[in-house]
Amino acid sequence: MLRFVVRIVVVMLGCSGGVIAEQSEVDVWETLIRPQHFGDREIHEGKSVIELRVPLRAEDSGVVPVSVNAAIEQTPERYIERLYVFVDKNPRPLAGKFLLTPAMGRADLAMRLRINEYTTVRAIAETNDGTLYMDTGYTRASGGCSEPPPFLKLKEARERIGEMRFRTRADEKDESVALAHLLISHPNVTGLQLDQRTRAFIPAEYVTEVVVRFNGEHIMTAETDISISEDPSFRFFFQPQSGGTLTAEMTDSKGRNVTRSFEVEGTVAAATP
Repeated sequence: MLRFVVRIVVVMLGCSGGVIAEQSEVDVWETLIRPQHFGDREIHEGKSVIELRVPLRAEDSGVVPVSVNAAIEQTPERYIERLYVFVDKNPRPLAGKFLLTPAMGRADLAMRLRINEYTTVRAIAETNDGTLYMDTGYTRASGGCSEPPPFLKLKEARERIGEMRFRTRADEKDESVALAHLLISHPNVTGLQLDQRTRAFIPAEYVTEVVVRFNGEHIMTAETDISISEDPSFRFFFQPQSGGTLTAEMTDSKGRNVTRSFEVEGTVAAATP
C-alpha cells in the first residue's frame, strides 16, 4: 500500500513539475525579461519587419546558429536602430544588443549562441521611430552554457584571444551591399563551466562589445554576453562603395581591447588583414 501511495505522489509531483516547466517560459518573459528591458511598451509580433531563424533541434548546444533577416531596408528615413536577441531560459537571457545604422544597407544578422535548455529564442527590432517588432522561435538544446572546455583547448584559445578573420562577398541580388563575416578568437567562458581537474568553476571571460567601422563610419556595435558561443562569429551587411578600410574593435570582460583593420575592395569578395 505504501509503495502505491509513493507512486501516486511521484506521479503528482511529476505532473505538477511539468505544468511549472510549461508556465516558466511564459513567466520569465512576461514577468522578468519584458518589464526589465521594455516596460509596458507595445511590441508588435510577426514577421513584418524581422524574421528569426533558429533550428528546432540543435546539433551542438554550444554552437547554435541563429539568424535574423530584415524585411525593410536600412535607409536614413526608416531603419532598424536596435536589435535584441534573447534566450528565455539561459542564465542571462539577453544574448546580445546590436546597435545598427543605415550604413549597413540591410539589417540582416547571423551569429552562434549557447543554449542551456529547451527554450524560446526572441529577436526584437526597434526602428528609429521607437516602434518594437518581435519574432520568436523554439529550439531543443541543453547544456550549452555549462559544458566544460577541455583544459588544453582552453589554454590554446586564451593564447589566440583577439585574433580576427574577416571576409566579404558581393550580394547576389544587390551590388550596393556586401555580406561580411567577422570571426573573433575568444574562449567566451560563461562562468558556469567546471574545470575538470579542480572541479571548480572557471571564472567568466567573454566578449562584451564589438564595434565595426568602415572608413571611419560606424556600421554596427554588438553588446554581447555569455550566451554568445566560443570564437564569436557575426555575419552582417555593409556598403563597401569604392572600397576602403574596415576596423573591428573588441572589448572583453577582463578589460582587453583589440582593434584589427582589413582592406576591402568595393563590392568585391576579398579582404586581407
